[in-house]
Amino acid sequence: MTDVANADAPQMPLLYNNPVPVSAERHANVKVKRNRSFEYAANIHAIPVLAEEMPQLQNFYPLVFGPGPNAGVMALSGLRAGENLFVDKDGAWAKNVQVPAYIGRYPFLLVEMPEDKRLILIMEEDARLVGPDGDMPLFENGKGTKDGEDILNYCVAFNNSARQTQLFCDEVQKLDLLVDQRAEVVTPDGKRLSLSGFRIIDEAKFNALPDEVFLEWRKRNWIGLVYAHFVSLGRWQNLVDRLGTAA
Repeated sequence: MTDVANADAPQMPLLYNNPVPVSAERHANVKVKRNRSFEYAANIHAIPVLAEEMPQLQNFYPLVFGPGPNAGVMALSGLRAGENLFVDKDGAWAKNVQVPAYIGRYPFLLVEMPEDKRLILIMEEDARLVGPDGDMPLFENGKGTKDGEDILNYCVAFNNSARQTQLFCDEVQKLDLLVDQRAEVVTPDGKRLSLSGFRIIDEAKFNALPDEVFLEWRKRNWIGLVYAHFVSLGRWQNLVDRLGTAA
């Protein structure tokens, strides 16, 4: 049995172990590699996603809700813990498959300092992605570069989208629309796999929402998110098929 709930580390955000503040002093010679390997995501089978990317991700991954009171939406990229079926042995992501923004943001992260509410950019110093042998410098002559500014802006936009996503998830939970779910799949070699630890929106409960709630959700562009979630639940076979061809 695979428990999707174990996908997130309890203390640090998924993928991050020891991020440090980005600074001209420490990272004067650090450059970001343009052609990234996704080796760092090869063991991630449940990826946090943003609401705005759900309509695109629905085409590739089952999109489910995690457990707990503050759970977000996750794209399932594997059928077993520690296995990402979309990353091959060379670290390449599957062709023509959208990479979730959470994976693309790494190794950077924008966090709020609790003492003064100031936002700072931090970075996991992952030599597979950043280092003196990279292509895009973060600093030149002690000043931030255009590439560094683009990274910062991307992280700002990500945080804004994450807040909107959490509002959607909070409302889904507030209205008690989520139900525990278990997925049973048969692998190409005949083995049975059971996945648990995730939730989905109960379609009957969603359809029974009062008209005023439905109209409010439509104004907030949430109805499309719900249907993207429903459509994505037909993507389990994608994972099974990839399991059969995984390198």
